[in-house]
Amino acid sequence: MSIFKPSILSYAVAVLSLPAMANHNNDSMDDIGKIDGKVQSVYFDEENKGADEITKHKGAWTGALWLNAETAHFADVVGFGASFYQVVKIDMKDRYAREGGSDGLLHDHQDENNPYNNYSEGFGNLGQLWVDFKLPETNDGVSANLKAGRQLVETGLITISGSRSVPSAWQGVDAAVDLDGLTGKIAWVDKVSMRTQSGFHDIQNDKGEKIDNVIGMELSYTFDLGNQSSLEIQYRNGLADKYVQSHNGNITYKLPLYDGSELTLAGMYYHAKEDGKRWSWENINDTPFEKKAESSGVSATFDTGPLSLTAAFTYSKAKTVAKAQKNGYHAIGYYDYYFGANTQGAFDMPTASIYSDFNYDKEKAWLIGGEYDFSESGLKGLSLGYNFVYGSGMKAEKVGGKSKDVSEYEHDVTVKYNFANVGLKDLNLKAQYAYNHNDKEFRMATGQANAKYLRAWLSYSFEI
Repeated sequence: MSIFKPSILSYAVAVLSLPAMANHNNDSMDDIGKIDGKVQSVYFDEENKGADEITKHKGAWTGALWLNAETAHFADVVGFGASFYQVVKIDMKDRYAREGGSDGLLHDHQDENNPYNNYSEGFGNLGQLWVDFKLPETNDGVSANLKAGRQLVETGLITISGSRSVPSAWQGVDAAVDLDGLTGKIAWVDKVSMRTQSGFHDIQNDKGEKIDNVIGMELSYTFDLGNQSSLEIQYRNGLADKYVQSHNGNITYKLPLYDGSELTLAGMYYHAKEDGKRWSWENINDTPFEKKAESSGVSATFDTGPLSLTAAFTYSKAKTVAKAQKNGYHAIGYYDYYFGANTQGAFDMPTASIYSDFNYDKEKAWLIGGEYDFSESGLKGLSLGYNFVYGSGMKAEKVGGKSKDVSEYEHDVTVKYNFANVGLKDLNLKAQYAYNHNDKEFRMATGQANAKYLRAWLSYSFEI
């Protein structure tokens, strides 16, 4: 497996430092809006081994520009905004294109003369273009706004992906209201721009059939219990027309302890059910679940100074159709949180990890992990996190044969560093490494591979 070579880091630092020479603050911009953005270099490298026991690779190294422009609200009511994204290919090994692709960093194409010859390249995208209406700020205790156009919608269970070269986006209407802490949001979207494409496209199912729209809603309220403790209750949903309905409930309790430490207890529940003729797959063996699926979990997080420790447990049920098979095994279903084959969806389970979501049928997943900020130890800006997740309870059953208990586990390491110590507080490095291992019978019945996965982002944020 390739590693994140020092030459990559050196080159990216040089590229991302260029905007610093032009960066300056202009107080008058506060009166008319703002222009800001980010330049980043992203490096992904994945090595995986599937049911066929063949090792494959995918990944790439890219450079990307995010540029955002936003006006102030005229008459304290209406404002406008837009975002442009550009991706360039810095490097991509031949084996990546041959064996698995760019892993979501570049725009994948198909050679019309040879359908088996995929290739990837950079692209540009007008990812946001919106108008925003809001209530004037004279309404004490009440705020509301409505944004229409191409935008980064994160309402209900509708969400975006910002973990690749550039973010995905939606076209539609997004509205929110806050009444003294009671927050409600609703969104309606009918087109999507994925993180690897330019332009906006119809939301589609696996067969390429159009899904007319997706609606997302949420409602949340936080109760102040005194002594700095609180209880938050949240409900979210996502409704894809004639495709799927998904619902989610969360309860979060925060309790201060001693010397500034805090304990956070959380419970969450996800439920999804098929909702029409668009819930259909080109290959029946790829159907994630039949009729309905659910996933529930609990977590406890202890924060004290620079240290944060987390323990969590989740359980999923997602029985798939009886005829679904993979590699001579009855397919193991999973909780599918997407609202179309070319979309995203929110799934905030604590055991959902860098590589695996640990949400297969009858899977019991345990997580233990933590993060430490070394700033108080003399290494300002450096933090290190580690999670271990173990999932079991699934059964891999041969067609016409015996079943076997199977499991999976994953080690995740995350390193973050802010370069404030060298005068570059807006320059950030984040690197993640995941090692996922599972039983061979599990790979046969799910199609999920063993994997070694390295991700790294070096980003510089700026304001003009």
